[in-house]
Amino acid sequence: MSTRTGHSIPAAVTLVPNIEMSLNLDAEDDFCLEENRFKQYCAEFIKHSQQIGDGWEWKSIKDFPDGYMSKTHFQMKNGNTPSIFKDSTKESDEQTLTRVEEALDDSQVAGICATSEVIRYEYHVLYSSSYQVPVLYFRACFLDGRPLTLDEIWEGVHECYRARLQEGPWDTITQQEHPLLGQPFFVLHPCRTNEFMAPVLANSRRENRNINYITSWLSIVGPVVGLNLPLSYAKLVSEQNTKAD
Repeated sequence: MSTRTGHSIPAAVTLVPNIEMSLNLDAEDDFCLEENRFKQYCAEFIKHSQQIGDGWEWKSIKDFPDGYMSKTHFQMKNGNTPSIFKDSTKESDEQTLTRVEEALDDSQVAGICATSEVIRYEYHVLYSSSYQVPVLYFRACFLDGRPLTLDEIWEGVHECYRARLQEGPWDTITQQEHPLLGQPFFVLHPCRTNEFMAPVLANSRRENRNINYITSWLSIVGPVVGLNLPLSYAKLVSEQNTKAD
């Protein structure tokens, strides 16, 4: 099923325990990601996320059989994560916000953070049928409800990425309608995903190694917008390859 934005709505992920879904790419395949493999990689990724409490989950839309991979993350405007947020991955957004508001009212926390300094990031991973790659949608707002502007998003991009990306900002980070929610989101445009993923996939094929496309892809694009993966994701793939050997 395709939306007017050109992105297909991925089928719901069913988490199947004890099944390794990091697939070898067949020699006859090109470097585009098929939708069924996208769903398999998401299932494996979410399974590990649940094991380590990293906060990723699959969300479905009412009256739609499909959904998207989602994570909510809180951090200070300066990029740091205060201690009051570090145990929030197993809570709902409502529980986290309640605990944060209580902490902000605590005199011991006063001056450490304020609602105008804490940013709530919401990351969504969907499948693009047009480009045959995953796409990272995200939005961000302060706890007082004010959304970040595109300029503020760019200010939050680490300087080691910013100069190169801003050579063509409209080809990199844009704002458009979320294909499932119909709400404004920022998006990392997928037009160059195959370009930077091809060497990764070619190397894994050459060495006959398993990879998880979502893990490799997010480890590349995530840090651009403040999303960093724990090392255990990479260790998991390494352990699977060791067992295969």
